[in-house]
Amino acid sequence: MELRFLAPGFLVLLALALVPWVGPFATRDRRHAALRAALFVLLALALARPARVVVDPMVVNVYVLDRSASVTDSADRAAVAGVTDALQQRASASARRVVIEVGAAEAQREALALPRDVTRMAFGAADASPLGAALAAAARAVPPGAVGHVDVYTDGLATEPGDGSAATHALADLAARGVVVDVHALDGAPGDLRPVALAARGVLRVGLATALEARLVGGGQVVTCRLMGADQASGAASGGEVELDRVEGVIVDGEARVALTFEPATAGFLDVALVVDVTDGVDPRGRDLRLERTLAVQDPLRVLYLGERVTGGAEALSALLGPGFAADASAGAPTAAQLDGADLVVLDDRPAASVPEAFQRALVDAVATRGLGFVAAGGEASFGPGGYHEQPLEAILPVEFVQKEEKRDPSTTLVVIIDTSGSMGGNRVQLAKEVARLAIRRLLPHDKVGMVEFYGAKRWAVPIQPASNSIEIERALNRLDAGGGTVILPAIEEAYYGLKNVRTRYKHVLILTDGGVETGAFEPLLRRMADEGMNVSTVLIGGDAHSEFLVSLSNWGQGRFYSVPNRFNLPEILLKQPASAKLPAYRAGLASVRARGGEAWFGEVDPTTLGPVAGYVETRARPGAERVIETLAEAHPILTSWRYGLGRVTALMTEPTGPGSAPWRGSGDAGEGARGARAGDYGAWLARALERTAADAVAPFVFELTRDGDEALLIAERRSSDAAADGLRPFARYTVSAAADSATGTEGPGPEAGAPWAFLRVAPDRFEARLPLGSSAGLRAVCGARAGRDGGAPGAAAPTDARGARVGALVRVGLDPLTGGARERQVAPESLGALATLAQRTAASSAVAPATAAGGGVARLHSYSTSLALLALVVYLLDIAYRRWPRRVASFV
Repeated sequence: MELRFLAPGFLVLLALALVPWVGPFATRDRRHAALRAALFVLLALALARPARVVVDPMVVNVYVLDRSASVTDSADRAAVAGVTDALQQRASASARRVVIEVGAAEAQREALALPRDVTRMAFGAADASPLGAALAAAARAVPPGAVGHVDVYTDGLATEPGDGSAATHALADLAARGVVVDVHALDGAPGDLRPVALAARGVLRVGLATALEARLVGGGQVVTCRLMGADQASGAASGGEVELDRVEGVIVDGEARVALTFEPATAGFLDVALVVDVTDGVDPRGRDLRLERTLAVQDPLRVLYLGERVTGGAEALSALLGPGFAADASAGAPTAAQLDGADLVVLDDRPAASVPEAFQRALVDAVATRGLGFVAAGGEASFGPGGYHEQPLEAILPVEFVQKEEKRDPSTTLVVIIDTSGSMGGNRVQLAKEVARLAIRRLLPHDKVGMVEFYGAKRWAVPIQPASNSIEIERALNRLDAGGGTVILPAIEEAYYGLKNVRTRYKHVLILTDGGVETGAFEPLLRRMADEGMNVSTVLIGGDAHSEFLVSLSNWGQGRFYSVPNRFNLPEILLKQPASAKLPAYRAGLASVRARGGEAWFGEVDPTTLGPVAGYVETRARPGAERVIETLAEAHPILTSWRYGLGRVTALMTEPTGPGSAPWRGSGDAGEGARGARAGDYGAWLARALERTAADAVAPFVFELTRDGDEALLIAERRSSDAAADGLRPFARYTVSAAADSATGTEGPGPEAGAPWAFLRVAPDRFEARLPLGSSAGLRAVCGARAGRDGGAPGAAAPTDARGARVGALVRVGLDPLTGGARERQVAPESLGALATLAQRTAASSAVAPATAAGGGVARLHSYSTSLALLALVVYLLDIAYRRWPRRVASFV
């Protein structure tokens, strides 16, 4: 401690220490001067009264004894004996001893006899054993600076377990102060069977199959688990209890988990009970086999359905999904105002032309900032085929559009008219044959070709036939020879009538002649052929004497004119124009699928029951998107999903109620040998997929209800901090029910029923509401958000009246009462391990942070004045002795 002077004014006398050294009283003997200077210093310090405060550390031993109903009689006797022995061994006049009892000891148990100097405290009663509160009291019993030791005798099973918030803060405080905590585990009944937990795996919603997970602890028993609840068909007023689900043959050896499934019929609060019946084995206690819980069942999801091409799509979708979804079909162009009352938007096979761009932008914003769910589904009028390329909705979809192009060579029929008259003799007819060969070689196997020769008369040298018959066509060319007159008009007419019976994309007539032809009505015939899609081209073989006439023929027939003077100038005949065509993105026909998503997407439905899809839009999954279902052959996505901002977007690449999903619904022509899904299974997993997509759209706030000591704490956290959300404030109304009469009803307080619960704004996006609540009481609250402002000041009360319209869905939350011994014996066994872990941390902390006398213990004043005065007296006597000591005198002889 710091040294202080009680009379610091006397310190000025320290100046007297200079008198023996300087001034008229100075002495020449240095030893004598040093003694007198020391004397003056000691006297000045003694008169200044130096002192310091000394605190003797207090020793505090605290014993926390768990005597609640979960502790067996033998374990209780052992704990009482251990505490008694420790009190005797650590008895000391300077030590303080405190005993804290948790829970009410049963009447037949041995009373704990304590000495008079032992402080006794008790926590809990017959209906509660708050171990956490007892540990907090133990921390308060050891004042800062005291040397403390806390011994905890418990089985770890309590209504407020040792790993609760109160115990965590208490043990952290003890560790910081170096107080050691020892945990003495009390053994429970070997093989004790009890249910310890019953909780929903997700949000409970009316009309949707809900899975509850029950957790049991035991010692090798075989049991039947029954889920009991109110008879929702007759209502809560009947007071009846029916069996909602049952699982038989469950082996509980250590720990077991059981899934129980049921479908809530109405929204509100539903009291359920897990009842465990032993069918084989022995339960040592034979009690505590009923675990009660209150479940908050949320309202149906509100679906904004935007369909167009599927007739009756909204009604068919509602029938598939069941009462868990309330579908509202939009008539006409949708508006942004419709999004405020929706939890999920389903865009079913509706083209982009009928979805305004302003609505698309509002939908994208609602998904990103408010957590709205969005499902894009459909066939030929959705995604890329529906015109959503470069539209606002394309950016948030978990798939990329695929648009494939195909190089197409359209079919063509070519009729070659060859002049074999006498004027074509010599090399001219051979040259004509070469031109004909080049033109025919440009044809593909799906094209057709015919050949007419004229030599005064006309005949089909090669009737119209597939161009793949190259051998026959070549033989016919080789047989041609010049001779006869030149009469071309009948040959053109023959080609015209032959082409009229042909069904190909292009029809072309190629006339090979030297130009020496007759006159006639060529123009009307060729113009008629052109009007009917038959093009006529001419080729002048040899010289150019008659080129003007052949040019006119090609002009009337909307073809081309070619001149071939010799074999070194053979032309490239253009018969057709190859084109690129876009392939349809919608792939019709059966396609087998496989499931890649987990239980979160399918729940209790076996995904292998899904048959093939009868048609889908081909797309690619974006990086980071989750593939739930894909085609088996090409791995094209069928159901894909991802997070976008606060919301989720899911893409179904077929019509949920149209022809593409007919095999899944067990209807339509699924093809021979194809196995369609049962309609019930399809509806169940589709409802699961839509519920998962809309899971985050329940309200603008996230609500959490917990216990904080003797209070119920309701926390509301805003999902987003944008300007629109800042104008919203949470509201809640609650009802309190005692454990004895928390009843069996399904109805809870409505949005305007019950007492209002005022929120305090503790942070920009966090609000809290507190309510004193006994351990034997339960709480039910309905929460939501309204438009309104509280001025934005932290700590200001948020509005709880109807100052604004309700925004988003209502959220129900519940808090079960702590129902005494049965509740305590139904605590998860790992709570003792958590308490032991925290105790080890305090022991480790005490080794490196020993206790300091900072403010605990007995304080006393230690003065140094007397010691300094005695020391001054000794120095004074030494001065006298020094002055009277005989000196040796020198003698002179």
